This record gives sequence, C-alpha cells and structure tokens, in this order.
Amino acid sequence: MSSNPMQTQAGTASRWGVNPMIPYLGGIATWFAANGLQFVMVPTLVIITLGGTAGDLAAAQVALAVPQVFLMMFAGSLADKSDSRTILLWVNMLAAIPPIALGWLTYSGALAYWHIIVFGLLMSAAFAFMVPTRDALLSRVASGNIQSAVMMALIAQFAAQLLGYILAGAAAPLAGPWALLAMQSIALIIGFLLTLALPDFPPVEGHEEENGGWRAGFSIVWNSPVMRPVILSSVGTGVFFIGIFMVTLPLIVTQIFGGGQLEISMLNLSFWGGTIISTVGMMFRRPVERRGRAMMMALIVGCAALMLVPLAPNFIGVCAIAGIWGLAAGVNMTMARTIVQVEAPAEARGRVLAFYSLGFMGSAPVGATLSGIVTELVGPLMTTFLCAASMLVLVTALIATTPVWQIMRHEHEPL
Repeated sequence: MSSNPMQTQAGTASRWGVNPMIPYLGGIATWFAANGLQFVMVPTLVIITLGGTAGDLAAAQVALAVPQVFLMMFAGSLADKSDSRTILLWVNMLAAIPPIALGWLTYSGALAYWHIIVFGLLMSAAFAFMVPTRDALLSRVASGNIQSAVMMALIAQFAAQLLGYILAGAAAPLAGPWALLAMQSIALIIGFLLTLALPDFPPVEGHEEENGGWRAGFSIVWNSPVMRPVILSSVGTGVFFIGIFMVTLPLIVTQIFGGGQLEISMLNLSFWGGTIISTVGMMFRRPVERRGRAMMMALIVGCAALMLVPLAPNFIGVCAIAGIWGLAAGVNMTMARTIVQVEAPAEARGRVLAFYSLGFMGSAPVGATLSGIVTELVGPLMTTFLCAASMLVLVTALIATTPVWQIMRHEHEPL
C-alpha cells in the first residue's frame, strides 16, 4: 500500500494523481447507496416476506443499532491513532459478506428471522467503524470552507441513499428482496475499489494513548458549551426521530395504507429527496452565520410536520410530510456536523465525531424499542405524534437552558 504521493491544492498527498476528495465522496456514495437498499430491505423481509409484527421489526432495527453503542467510541479512538485508509478498506471488504450470505438464504427460500438479526448485528458493527473514520477524514481531504465540505459529503450521502431507494423500488416488480441484497454487496465492493485511490492518512500528530483515549473525547464534548447541546439534540433525534423512521413510518405504509416494498421506497425517497433539495440549496448561498438558530428551527419544523402524520388523508399525504421533514433534516444535519467539525480539536476529531454519531445512531435502539412498544399499544399514527411532541419538548428545553441559540460561525473560517 505504498504510494508516490504528489500534493493537491488541499495540501493532502494524493495517490495516482487523484484528488482525495473524489474517492472520499465516492466511498460515501457507495456506502449509503447500500444503506438505502438496506432501509427498504429489512422492513420488506420482516413484515412482508416473514409476516412479522411491529415488535419483530423493532427488534430487527435494534439489532442494526446496538453494536454501535458498544463499538463507536472504540472505533473513534482507533480512527485517531490509525491509518484511516486501512480502516476503510477493511470495513468495506468485510461489510460485503453479510448481504451476500443473507441474499443467498433469501433466494433459496431458507430465510429465518434470526438470520436477519445476525445480519443486523454485523452490519451495525461495520457501521460503527466506518462512520467516525470517515467523518474525521473530511477535514483532511477538504480544502476551503468546512461548511461547504460538509454539505458536499451530505449531498453525496443523501443522493446515494436516494439512488438506493430508487433501485429498491425499481426491483420490486422485477425480483424478490434477494435482489436488494445483491445490489448492496455490489455497492460495498465498489466502495472498496474506490477507497484504494485514497492516499495514506497516518494519525494526526498530538494523539497519545495516555491522553485518556475515548474518555478524553467525552471530556472535550461535555466541557464544551457549544458541542454539548448539539450532541444532546442528536441523542433526542436518535430516540424520537429514528424510531419513527425505522419503525412507525414503514408500519403506516404497510398496515394503514396497504403498501409494500415499492411504497416503502417511495416514502424513503420523499424524505431523502427533501434533504437533498435543502442541502443543495444551502450550497448556493453564503455560509450560515447563526448555525445554532438554524439547527433548532429545523428541528422545530420537523417536529411540527411529523405531528401532522395522523391527519394525512392518504399515502401521498404521508409522503408530502416526509418530504417537509427531509427539508428540515437537511438543514439540521448540515449545521450540526459543521459545528462539531469546526469545534473538535484535530488530534481528537475521530473521538469527538464518534460521540456525535453515537448520540445520533447509538440511541436508535432506544428509539426503535420505544416506538415498537408504544405502537403495539396505540398504533403507529399516534406513536408518530407522541414521539414528535416529545422531541419538541426537548428542543424547547435546549433553547431555554443552553447557549445553542447563540452558536455562530467563526470569523476566521474561510468563505
């Protein structure tokens, strides 16, 4: 894996004369195209193929999130002290194996519920190592305005997930769920090949194992009046919003409106289409000055939209609400990631960003479990309303008790 590097404009060594930002964005795109396929595939297998219940779907979604809780901080510390390219290569290669195995079991008619649980655990473990490594690498491959780099990465992520939903919807009338798993494994293999074009990224000078490891990352986040409310809002998003996305909305599609794989794809397409529109729109304006205010207002709009789901007259109405939610989510994610990228010290960026991701995705098991339990009691429509209302309470508390409303863009940041 040695290279003969030459310098790019960003000051980062390139491999084979390729700007590192290109394979970096390509790796994000392939990973999240696979993730988009997975978002449709898991509910399809549990609810439609196996005839599972809301509790079964919730448990499967929990399996897709639990390993992150235990591995994310270790992975963030590993990202700070290891070559990032090597980690990404291994993760892409190993992550391609579970969808190949599950695809064969589905195609051969031997699929059992526990196979989906094992698949979820393995893919969640891969996700735990991918996310902090990839996020910490962004500031090293980017040049210029960090908010623009964050938006480019998010657009690659959202567009790729959108492609995954489109492919899942297109495959619905042509082949069974096994086709989604085949496409997922192909995407991850392509990601491995793109990652080969990245240069080596050794640890940033200043990382020392005796500095507390992941505990130092926690201390940095918790002692920062800027990052702490951002992380707390990401925890709330994981508990109240991701449960809606993973459990209640797919159940609304299948149980309330009688939809299937195609309709689940359309719903996801509506949400991620909204995120792409808002993120691309932000690319064509100056960097946002009042980042904390924009983040909080986006969360409030998302809560208000989701509280209207029980009033939706039909499936198209739910898709429209999901689109509005997506527009707000694009603003929220851009602001939150930009704030953390800017505030995190370079030598601990992997651990700090791992905390951000852990707050967002690590709390998803709680959200999925909570949504599944409440849905069994009051149904998916009322559960969506209650989760959105609870998130609105949290947002109001953060605005009232923390300086999040006053978080601003730094004057020294390039335009």
